[in-house]
Amino acid sequence: MMKNVLRVLLIPAVVIAAVGGLVFAYLEMRKERDLEASAEAPVVPPSRVERDTNGGPVLKLDEPTEKLLGLQTAVPAPGSVNIELTAPARVLDGAGLATQLNEWRSAQSAHTAARADAERKKKLFGNGQNATASAVDQAESLMKQQELLVETTRDRIAATWGGTIAGRDDLADFARRLLGRELALVRVDLLATGTPAAAPRTVRLLRPNGDELTTASVLGPAPATDSTVAGQSLLCLVTTNATSLVPGSMLMARIATGVIERGTILPRTAVVRHAGFGWAYVQTAPHIFSRRVVSLEHPHPSGWLVNGDWAQPVVIAGAQSLLSDELKGSIQMKD
Repeated sequence: MMKNVLRVLLIPAVVIAAVGGLVFAYLEMRKERDLEASAEAPVVPPSRVERDTNGGPVLKLDEPTEKLLGLQTAVPAPGSVNIELTAPARVLDGAGLATQLNEWRSAQSAHTAARADAERKKKLFGNGQNATASAVDQAESLMKQQELLVETTRDRIAATWGGTIAGRDDLADFARRLLGRELALVRVDLLATGTPAAAPRTVRLLRPNGDELTTASVLGPAPATDSTVAGQSLLCLVTTNATSLVPGSMLMARIATGVIERGTILPRTAVVRHAGFGWAYVQTAPHIFSRRVVSLEHPHPSGWLVNGDWAQPVVIAGAQSLLSDELKGSIQMKD
């Protein structure tokens, strides 16, 4: 009897102990999993990017961060630039000139031979030798045809390349140097609304991304105007850095207008590029910086000429690092 009572009491105790052990094991496992999850979670520093009333980015830094980013500021100085027109330009292929020149020289040789034959037959006929009047007429007719062919091929060169090139005394050597890319011909097509007041003597050539290549001399107006542009076209000659100009490549040309515009000069190191625009960081208060768009229409040897109020200091060193820090902070804000 006693054994049965003990058995009845022992079974619930065992069950309770087993359940308690399972609960304890679960709680311990849960605690370990929470610790592991918290250990794997990245430590995200607080974002330094805020938004002004217009929605623009504002960075609030501290002195150690400014030193870490290497920031330096200065108030930009006033300055001026000679306003330039921007126009598309294209490097011409000198092989076409060489082909036309060979046709012209071949016509000259044929004309020289025809003239000699006509003179010989005319002399024979005059001396009563083996030459008929009909043969003399045919020889003179052929000579005139060859003379017209010389004029036609010469006019074709002038129509294609302009009288300035067609009239060169060193045309053969000029064509050879074009083929060897010692020289380069560039056609600049101005917009109808962008004709300079005075005929320019030189143009600056740049790559599409704005990197400057070289300066070209203006030979004169191009023989024809591109109807899609409907403005004046200039034919320009490059004598330096010509090997970098591949025939058919598209460039940008800048032509001085003679007009001077005054404003503020932002140093080149103050301007960063992002999303297709130029930007500069303005220090609006101690340790507070705001990003402001910069017009890149008027380049200056030291940077860019801008209009408007630029009386506050701008970041002249570390601007790219500041942009990287801002973009990193913006990603954190979105997350």
